[in-house]
This record gives sequence, structure tokens and C-alpha cells, in this order.
Amino acid sequence: MRTPRALIAGIVTVVLALGALVAPPAHATTQTDFIRSLVSAAQATQRERGIPASVTIGMAALETGWGRSSMAKDPINTLFNIKCTATPSPYQKGCVDVPSYEYRSDGTRYLKVSSFRSYANTGDSLKDFGLFLTKLSRYAGAFNHKDDPDAFVREVHRAGYATDPRYTELVTGIMRNYNLYQYDLPGSTAPAPGVGGSTLPTASGEYKSLTWGNANPHVGTLQRLLNDRMGRRIPVDGKYGWQTQAAVADFQYQTMKLAKQTGDVDRATWVALVPTLSQGASGAKVVALQHELRAAGYGSLTVDGIFGAQTRGAVEDFQRRHGLPVTGTVATMTWGRLLGL
Repeated sequence: MRTPRALIAGIVTVVLALGALVAPPAHATTQTDFIRSLVSAAQATQRERGIPASVTIGMAALETGWGRSSMAKDPINTLFNIKCTATPSPYQKGCVDVPSYEYRSDGTRYLKVSSFRSYANTGDSLKDFGLFLTKLSRYAGAFNHKDDPDAFVREVHRAGYATDPRYTELVTGIMRNYNLYQYDLPGSTAPAPGVGGSTLPTASGEYKSLTWGNANPHVGTLQRLLNDRMGRRIPVDGKYGWQTQAAVADFQYQTMKLAKQTGDVDRATWVALVPTLSQGASGAKVVALQHELRAAGYGSLTVDGIFGAQTRGAVEDFQRRHGLPVTGTVATMTWGRLLGL
């Protein structure tokens, strides 16, 4: 059944303005409420389909502008904007024609009217999302990275899920900024706290905690990442003093939206802070990575702030030696192991 065009008149503007919708709104409650509404269902999808909960929530947040898109409401109820195909999904209610932007291979965008799946409720949209990714063989490569959500998103994007060249960057940015990794079930990148706040033990050998008075190379990495992320000028001396503590507390308040800022670095703070890096990246965050790699035994690695072939080779060897997926990309798991040594 196709939804009459009259019913979607108010949808067009929303879809065309998707880029504006994905920007975080002024009040954090929009994001918080949206995340809480999906945690349980996203974890159920992870149990059934193997898709990290952080990926499900992050993609839904981007696709719907934190639930504010008219596409996410009656009569369409889609969280993922999956297009209709010749073979209907058992979960879809019908199709609706909506103009949206697509991207050519050169990065330019154009307007195109496409038929999108509609659902009786958003629960069916979530079920269809899980079926969609597991049924199509082109997404099989993503499931080699079930324990690395950033890589999972990258492979889904690479397989053609979205034509926007920034899709991976946008989704993983949401995942990092709102620490969605904390909702992944054990066996993924992070233990999952319940919505009420209880947590499971942190995996051993990952993300050592830091506090005032510590002095070690990980503190230097923390200082470099805070300077890069927040525009700070903390002296990079490897000593956890008052300037570092204040910067951490500010990061916990501004970026993590924590009601209580401890100024201490726990696993959740590390996960929210560390960037995803791959060959071609440059700058202070790459310098931080290169220092961690040198401390991990790659003493001949040049610290030049450029993620080139030498750095990639060290990353891949580190991943291989530590039983991680050998991707050459430094995401949550690889940082965790580096910062847990």
C-alpha cells in the first residue's frame, strides 16, 4: 500500500533538511530521551542479529535527526529510511514516495524521488533493519567487525548503505560524542550498563583509569587528545595535575553531558575521547597514537603526526599480536588495548 502524496507533504522539507537535523539540538534531553527509548530494542537486535547496539542507535539518530524527522512518525514510522525493493519485507506496511538527496561518486548531490518502506510502528522498523543487514550478502563483511562498531559502520557504508561520502564520519561521530559504545553487550567493544546505570566489569587489559597525581605516558596521550579535541593548551608533560583534571571535568560536562563530573578518566571517558584514525589522518591525535605505539614496543616508529604506511604497519602488527581484527584502523578496541598496557 502506498501512502498518498497528500500525507507526505510535510515530510519533504524534513528529508531535504537532513543535514541540519543531525546536528545536536540545544537541549541534551532530546538526545538522551531518544537513546533511552532505543537501548533495549537495540540490544535485542544485537542478541538476535549481531549488530552492535551502538551502531543501531547511532544510525537511527542520524537517519531521523534524533527522532525529530516526520519520517520517524506516523504514518511512516521508519528509523532507517530503507528503500522499497521488488521483494517486500515481512515487516513493512507499505511504501511512500519521498524526495531526498543522493550523492554521485564525485561527492555532488542531486534530488531524487524514491520509495521508502513504511511500518505499523518503529519496532517493526528496527526488526526490518536487522533483517536487511543480515539478509543481503553485500553486508557480510561488516559482521567480521561485530566487536568494533566503528569498523562495522564503515563496512556497511562501503557496501552501499548510504551514498553520502560522510556517512561513516557522521555516524561514528554520534557514537563517540554520546558514548553509545557503553550500550554494546558483553563480547563487543564495551560492557553494557543498564539504562538505570548499573555496569558490568571492564574487560581486563583495556583502558587504564587515570586520576590526579598519576604520571605515565598515558597521561601524555590524554593531554594531547584533550588539547586536540577541545582546543586546550595543557602542557604535555605526562603528569596529571590540576590543568588536566579541569580539562577532563570540562570534557565530561560539555561532550559527555554528565551530571556529575569527576575529573577522573574512566573507561567511558576514554571511549568518548579517543578518535577513529586510519591511513591519511594527521595532527596531534596521530602524534598521540604514535607515542602509544612506541611505548607498546614499536620504538623505531617515527613520530611525525602523519598516519602513513609505517604507522599502519605498526597498527596492523599490534592488532595481530593482541588478537584484534587486523583492520589497520585504530578505533575503540585498539585504543583500549594500547591504553591498557
